[in-house]
Amino acid sequence: MTDIVAVGFVPAAPLLVPAVAGGSAALDADLRDGCVSVVRRLCDTDVDAVVVAAGWHEGASWPCDATWDFGGFGVTRHPPDERPRLPWPLGIGAWLLDEAGYGGDRCFVTVGPNGRSHAEIGPSRVAVLVVGAGSARRTEKAPGHLDERAEPFDAGIARAIAAGDVGALADLDAGLATDLMCAGAPVWRWLAAEISGRQVTTAELLSDTAPYGVGYFVSWWDLSDSPAAITR
Repeated sequence: MTDIVAVGFVPAAPLLVPAVAGGSAALDADLRDGCVSVVRRLCDTDVDAVVVAAGWHEGASWPCDATWDFGGFGVTRHPPDERPRLPWPLGIGAWLLDEAGYGGDRCFVTVGPNGRSHAEIGPSRVAVLVVGAGSARRTEKAPGHLDERAEPFDAGIARAIAAGDVGALADLDAGLATDLMCAGAPVWRWLAAEISGRQVTTAELLSDTAPYGVGYFVSWWDLSDSPAAITR
C-alpha cells in the first residue's frame, strides 16, 4: 500500500522554464524560485520515490526513466536525449526535479478529465509533486478571457490548499472548473481521493498569483496517519 507522506503543489506553467519564457524569464523568477524551493523540500523527504502527477487527456502511468521535452514550445534538448518523452505538464515536474538536483527514483502519472488515473503510483513511501493550474479566465487577456466567477473560484482553491482541506479539493465543482478552464481540478481531485482520510499536519501556501490571468498556486503539505492540528 502506498503511503503518501508529503505533497508539493506547483503550477502547470511552461514559463517556469527559462528557455520557454525567453526574454520574460526574469519576470517569473520569484515564482520559479518558489517552485524549486518546494521541490527541494520534497527531495529532502525520506521517501522511496517522488511521484509527479498532472492532468492530461487520459489517466496513465509513464516510464520512470522518461524526461522532459518542450519541443511544442520551441525548446529542444541539447545535447539530444534518447529517453522517452513526457507530456509537457509532467515534463515541468521532471524539469523541476532536475533543477532541484534530485537523483532518486521518479514515477510519473497523468490524471484524466474525470479526476481518475489507472496508474499505480509507485513504491510504499512517496512524496507527490502535483502540477496543476487554476482558472485560465482571470482577466481579459487570459487564455479564456475574463469570467467573473474565476477569481472567487480560485480563491476557494487557495483557501483549501492553505488550510490543508482535502475534502474541499475533493468537492471541487467539475463542471464549473471546466467552464473556467481550470486544468488543475482533475489532478487535485485525484490527489484528494488518494489521501482521503489522512490528516494534513502542515499546510503552507507560499504563492497565490495570476500573473497571466491564470491561477498559480505554490504550496507544501505534510501528511500523517494520525489526527493532528494543522499548522500554517
